[in-house]
Amino acid sequence: MPQRHGHKPLPLQALRLAPRLPKVQRAARAHDPALSLLTDLHHSPCVVASHRDGLDATLHLMMRAGVRMVFVSGADGELAGMVTAEDIQGERPVQRASHHHVPHSELTLADIMTPVTHWDTVDLADVRTAHLGDIAATLQENGLRYLLVTQRKDGGTVLRGLFSARRLEMAMNTTIEPDLHSRSFAELEQVLAH
Repeated sequence: MPQRHGHKPLPLQALRLAPRLPKVQRAARAHDPALSLLTDLHHSPCVVASHRDGLDATLHLMMRAGVRMVFVSGADGELAGMVTAEDIQGERPVQRASHHHVPHSELTLADIMTPVTHWDTVDLADVRTAHLGDIAATLQENGLRYLLVTQRKDGGTVLRGLFSARRLEMAMNTTIEPDLHSRSFAELEQVLAH
């Protein structure tokens, strides 16, 4: 085999049968470093949909991509919000369709997304010293299914990654339920509306 710049190509082999896709199964404990289950957006692609996309099309996109949450871009292409499969399949579309007097099929992501201005995030500096139990407690205390991680960079804020309650539940073999005892009535109403 010819070598180029000291490197040589690896041997290729033909497949006779389709290979299985890997299933990620990671066991974790509450005292493990939080970074061990961070979905780092520097290394993992994120799925982005347009604010004009329909709900059924977005749900189909999520299923194809194997995700349960997508980021939503606005008309200017900038990050505008996020939407989860639960948002699409839950009561929010029914309520919005009824409130705006439009058929469900005419709703777009802009109608049901959680806008950026309503996100609660944590800073990567705090995550670096945290444990998975701290992340689970944060999700539970705030009634979140996703915890977004930001980082200060070049004088601005960058979305760096996220934690998924579902992923933590699977890895830690636990359930993360919202802590409804410490919430005010208004916060409780917001949790129940989601």
